[in-house]
Amino acid sequence: MNGSPTERRRPVIRHDWKIRIQPADRNPFLFKATFLQGDSEDDERALETLYVYGDGDLAVLLQDLGAGVGEICSLLDTLRTRDSAEIVVDVIEEAMEVLARRTEPRA
Repeated sequence: MNGSPTERRRPVIRHDWKIRIQPADRNPFLFKATFLQGDSEDDERALETLYVYGDGDLAVLLQDLGAGVGEICSLLDTLRTRDSAEIVVDVIEEAMEVLARRTEPRA
């Protein structure tokens, strides 16, 4: 090991998450995003739930987590005709930090 930047990098850890989008059950939010492990079917095993104000807020969150633009557009199209939709995102460690900042209590 010669200490090159490539060799010093930490391995990228991916987390295969399914994100279920549903109508929010609290105002003023439009959507509830429930984070589930990729193989989970029920909300009782949810890793996290976030509330977002609308399409734009949801799109930014999903893009920050690593979802592609095409996947996000498809999800938004589905939500125009159905109450619930799901997207699978391979969330990398860096995106987990973004999520942690969004969920920290604000003063």
